[in-house]
Amino acid sequence: MSEAAAEAQEQIVEITPGLRIALHWLVARGLLQRWHVREFLDAVGGPIKDHGNPGADWYCKGSQAHSLLEYCHRELGLPRAFGPAQWLRERRWHDEMLDPATGRAQPWLMCNRYRPGERETIRQHFGAKMWREINDGPAIVHPKDPGWVVRQVDGALVLDQMTWGFPVVLTGRKGQPLKPKPVNNARMDKLGGFWRRWTGPEHRCLIPATSYAEAVGPSGEMTATWLSIKSMPVFAWAGLWRDSDEWGPVYTGVMTDNAPELASIHDRSPVILAREDWPAWLTGPADGLARFDRPWPAADVVVDATRVLWKDGGLESEFV
Repeated sequence: MSEAAAEAQEQIVEITPGLRIALHWLVARGLLQRWHVREFLDAVGGPIKDHGNPGADWYCKGSQAHSLLEYCHRELGLPRAFGPAQWLRERRWHDEMLDPATGRAQPWLMCNRYRPGERETIRQHFGAKMWREINDGPAIVHPKDPGWVVRQVDGALVLDQMTWGFPVVLTGRKGQPLKPKPVNNARMDKLGGFWRRWTGPEHRCLIPATSYAEAVGPSGEMTATWLSIKSMPVFAWAGLWRDSDEWGPVYTGVMTDNAPELASIHDRSPVILAREDWPAWLTGPADGLARFDRPWPAADVVVDATRVLWKDGGLESEFV
């Protein structure tokens, strides 16, 4: 029920087997009547099509569901999952990471900030030409920030700047489109599904990075742990890009399972490419991308566990 409460607050509630069990357990304990259960299921059960993402159904009758949950809290004395202030924090964090195939929040602590490095260093490292003149981006890139990407144009590598995160549009309680949310990670094991339309060579890119961050620790006290590669001061993170109506050119980073030795930090990690693999990622056939579905060796990864709170955003001044 706590998970359902969180989802109802976000107006995205899915009727899962676990939720049904929880509801019927409350009936068995005499805390709810069966008509309450029927009302709840009716409230959240009607799928609404998201026209910005054909094929996805959103369970967006969250206001009615939330009303029933509030009844449980008030009349039955059941505790709330979060206080009002934490609702807002959770929604902001969840907004950064959505699963585009379902529209539901993924764990917000998945990699959603990294350091790209200095522009001229990146350009020389990749042997790329500037695609256009543009100002430098932020030292630490967060979702919806501008970041550098390297892509191939007419057989040559070019350095371009795009917005980090594919825009995904959810619908509100009346079916209206909501403000787009950035999806900044694409799971390698889903490239054959939602991401398939952007796996062709014309949509692949390299994301220059010097380090990336993960959140580590208990909820509310998570700190930033930065990871870099010993053998490569600047490395290439496999990426996808496309043009969008909402934000212009956008990109997302491809993720894979983490090395077992680093799984305590996070169960997933960026797909990092060796220099000799750049051409294959940029130009190879889509059915050959599975070869990159492996983590970078843990022995070559430097782990810098800081005391900077994740919620503070990882300001550069905190690390110098």
